[in-house]
Amino acid sequence: MSIEAFPFSLPTRRDFRWAGMLGQLGSFVAVRIATEGGVVGYGEATPLPDWGGDFGRHAGETIGTVINIIRTVIGPALVGQDVTAVTRAAQIMDRVAVGNVYAKCAVSIALHDAWGKTVGLPVYKLLGGAVRDSVPVAHMVGLMPEADALEEAVLAVEDGVECLQIKGGTDAERDIRLIGALRQRLGTDITLRLDANQGYDHGKSALAIVRRLVDAGVSLVEQPTEGLRYMAEVTGASAVPIVADESCWDLNDAIDVLGARAADCISIYLAKAGGFSGACKVADLAEASLVRCDVNGSIESAIGTAANVHFALARPSVSLGAVIAISAPAGMHPYRVAGHYYDDDILTEPMLTRNGSILALDAPGLGITIDEDKLAAFRCDD
Repeated sequence: MSIEAFPFSLPTRRDFRWAGMLGQLGSFVAVRIATEGGVVGYGEATPLPDWGGDFGRHAGETIGTVINIIRTVIGPALVGQDVTAVTRAAQIMDRVAVGNVYAKCAVSIALHDAWGKTVGLPVYKLLGGAVRDSVPVAHMVGLMPEADALEEAVLAVEDGVECLQIKGGTDAERDIRLIGALRQRLGTDITLRLDANQGYDHGKSALAIVRRLVDAGVSLVEQPTEGLRYMAEVTGASAVPIVADESCWDLNDAIDVLGARAADCISIYLAKAGGFSGACKVADLAEASLVRCDVNGSIESAIGTAANVHFALARPSVSLGAVIAISAPAGMHPYRVAGHYYDDDILTEPMLTRNGSILALDAPGLGITIDEDKLAAFRCDD
């Protein structure tokens, strides 16, 4: 097989940001794997250089580092391998490259897409089959002025989503006001999940803010602080579930988080865990530990979103609203706001939705058809 990696970008509907984010949404690495039999599989990475684990335990990656490691290290090591032998491929990637989980994830997605197309099955069936028939979407409301955030959230709920992820962490007073206003406006049936991205300091400071968010009507709080010790202090005293994101990347992190009782829920990224294999290990440990999870990411294009949908369909513990896009070509998006981050995307047909959820993708592989002309137009090599 041959492996190609290259950058591309998509136009955003509006500016979306979160605490600590220095760049913009909409930049990706595409991976294209071609077999000798003519099957083509696609993968994707959405690397961020300014985002990682607790206290720098996991490092950021860039578009350039992902492309370089795939072209010079991972790709050559996998040439000649069977695309259906995904476990062996994961072992090879781990042997030739330490870390670089975004690059490994992109290759993992492409391998699963090619494997599914080879055997005529959607990826979720390769992962064990569906445990649900759709994936509920939690719309991300980025860091923006309070009035804009309120409008974005209300419109998303009107579109049909029942869960919102509200980005915060830079100004606790703003976050508390916004949650209060949203709860008053939207009523009690909508899940309000505040993502602080480690922004509420440590110890008593973080706990005091979480308690005020609870009083304002928050449903869950994601990563209020940094480090398992401090997360455990907040989790043990919080009246609402605490979600670990930056604190939990892979299976080893999940073991540590659960052992420290540092969170009630885990936010799983395929990229943080290095692809499907690693993410399934985190989800299965969580299931055995009676811990709920979501599938999350950096708002991927259609390739990464499809991968997220297949993963969420196949893992029982992934029952929280998914913070993912709903992918559609220009002019064909089913919603004005909900899951609508990009004005255009690289698939030929929109993902099917019902009541703010993405329906199962049943075609072989990732279940989407890539518009090759559009992908070429969005390609942005130097």
